[in-house]
Amino acid sequence: MTHPAEQAPSLDLPWGEHDRLPLAWPGSWTAPDVVRPDLDGVIDDYPAALGRALDGPLGPLHVEPGSKVAIIVDDPSRWTPVREALPLLLTRLHDAGVGVEDVSISIGVGRHHAVDDAAMRRRVGDAVVAAYPCYSPPVDDLSQYAELGTTPEGVPVRVFRPVAEADVRILIGSVLPHLQAGFGGGYKLIFPGTSHRSTLGGLHRQGLGKGHDAERLIGGDAAHNPMRRAIRAAASLLGPCFSISHLIGAPGQILDVVAGHPDPVQDALATEARRRFRAPDAPAADLVIAGNHPWPGDPMQSFKVLLQHRAACRRGGVLAGFFWTDETEIDRSFPLPALRAIAATGVPGGRFIRHALALAERATAALGSPSQFMIRWARELVVDRTVLVYAPPLHARLGPHLGPVRLFADPGELWQAASHTLGGPPGDARVFPLGGLTYAAAAGAPGSAQ
Repeated sequence: MTHPAEQAPSLDLPWGEHDRLPLAWPGSWTAPDVVRPDLDGVIDDYPAALGRALDGPLGPLHVEPGSKVAIIVDDPSRWTPVREALPLLLTRLHDAGVGVEDVSISIGVGRHHAVDDAAMRRRVGDAVVAAYPCYSPPVDDLSQYAELGTTPEGVPVRVFRPVAEADVRILIGSVLPHLQAGFGGGYKLIFPGTSHRSTLGGLHRQGLGKGHDAERLIGGDAAHNPMRRAIRAAASLLGPCFSISHLIGAPGQILDVVAGHPDPVQDALATEARRRFRAPDAPAADLVIAGNHPWPGDPMQSFKVLLQHRAACRRGGVLAGFFWTDETEIDRSFPLPALRAIAATGVPGGRFIRHALALAERATAALGSPSQFMIRWARELVVDRTVLVYAPPLHARLGPHLGPVRLFADPGELWQAASHTLGGPPGDARVFPLGGLTYAAAAGAPGSAQ
């Protein structure tokens, strides 16, 4: 326990959209290494930057009069400037002779919750909802999907009909670190964003099977990433696509916008994201702390943030998350009753789950289940590190345990638990205040020191 006289200066973490969480670092502990992303060069005139991108060397955007255009935007958990981009893009399309009746807008929801009317209006704006058909693709209704074939990897390609049957598809998204695809964005808005669940499952099994090291996928280049290769193979079965993609910091911070064919746009922004967001190489630490900023309070995305920094923590170490949690987002990805059922198993349940995950992964892989990727990442998180999470709303709803994960409503109690697990104060610690942007590459992974 830290004595008041030993109290070190506070460490502030971004907390929600505007607040900060001051953390009193125990004074008897070695000061942590704080790793922040490079957020220099925020664009101050987004409409002008988007205009330049649409006319840029990787573009420009060309559409024929009367063309059917499907616009696909990323889902509401991202903070891409969709509402700012859409009016500029729609004006361009109509000036080129595309009619209002020939434009549709779809949200790339993938396996996330369907987007209801209120969320759709927040995402694209009331005027857009009033003027254009706006869709949240029903992921399980096969009749709503066009069959385009199968990739060489065996992934069935089933795409939401308004997207598949358009003459041109325009993607509006952002490039962020992604556990399995290296980086998100680009064609991923369609595959799996507007694809049937069977396509989603097939894509998410890429890179997780025998002989693959899932820990080395994040931050890699598309040419060597199994999921990205399968996505590009699926895209080859589709017609023309055009990408408007962003590199983003916190909400409202646009670092870059590039437009053109999805492949070179994705590659260019992934290179820049790697430079700005990858943590410097360093020995794995006893204790790693990651805040979930700027993710908007969805627990699943928050746990992904911990996985993004797993490689920075040594085996047997402590991986601690500080999760700002929006009360309205707690069950965005997992039903609250399911979370409560896991929490109710307590410590014995946590021990069982830790050992059962490997069996569950093998079973879902053998069955070809779309759940395999979720179970694999759950196992990667808890198999050889202790996971502690400060998230008062989760603690209030679920209690002190979520399977093998311990939940806290008091930072001081989390420090005590970390010290107990490690057998004393950590010898070294790394803190990632903006963990939604940063990531740590595993030794030997692309972008790490060799």
